[in-house]
Amino acid sequence: MARLSYPLIALVASLVCVVTFAISYSNFDGYGDLDPEQNSLSIVESGESFSIVLNEYDQIWVYSENSESSNASVTIRINGTVVNGTSPKWYDTFLTSEDGKRVYVPLTKLGPGPEGDYVFENDGSSLLYLVDMVGIGENLWKESSVQIMAASCCLFPLMATLGIVGLFRSSKSTKKEPKILIFDSNVGIPTTEEVFRSVNDISKEEVIVNSTPDPWKEAVSEAEDIVEKVRDSDAGSRLEEAEGDWQTWDEG
Repeated sequence: MARLSYPLIALVASLVCVVTFAISYSNFDGYGDLDPEQNSLSIVESGESFSIVLNEYDQIWVYSENSESSNASVTIRINGTVVNGTSPKWYDTFLTSEDGKRVYVPLTKLGPGPEGDYVFENDGSSLLYLVDMVGIGENLWKESSVQIMAASCCLFPLMATLGIVGLFRSSKSTKKEPKILIFDSNVGIPTTEEVFRSVNDISKEEVIVNSTPDPWKEAVSEAEDIVEKVRDSDAGSRLEEAEGDWQTWDEG
């Protein structure tokens, strides 16, 4: 039972992490911070530009509304030189409006990079949203629900792994518990043979009688025969002497 306690506790803890994450997610109220229309450095219209001084730790992502992303285009310059941002990956952050009706996709990511005066030019026909991802992250971490969700996401894989590994090891355990030997109180101290049979669960009827012949049996039988013959010979000699003495006892 002790071996099963910690895996079960770990699995219960992982389930608690899932429930905690779900509750925290339902109580999250920072959707306004994830809405580019409400929380962005600038909204750049087609044919316009926006300039900003960035340091090496800033990260600016350029977003456009998903339905208009095919018509979106941006050119980034630093001190008059065109620079290329990093192309977004499929797992990069999508943003939504607070009402959940609009989705915004990243076009390019800039930073961390060299300090300087950056200019973002909208070369497309759709609106561009310049979002400070570092600032959004700092604002989100102030939310207690976000902290709880992050802790749950970190603890759940650990607890689930510990629980599954613990159950697997417990199911394959071959360790035997010590046996309690009980003997009849009228028998007295048990013999070694009785203890051996009790430990190995061998009944008395299963004990096979050793059929190996005694190597000394024939020698002892021969010795007994010789002794018997000697005794018979001595007895015959004594009888003959006794008979002779009885017949001549009165002649002397």
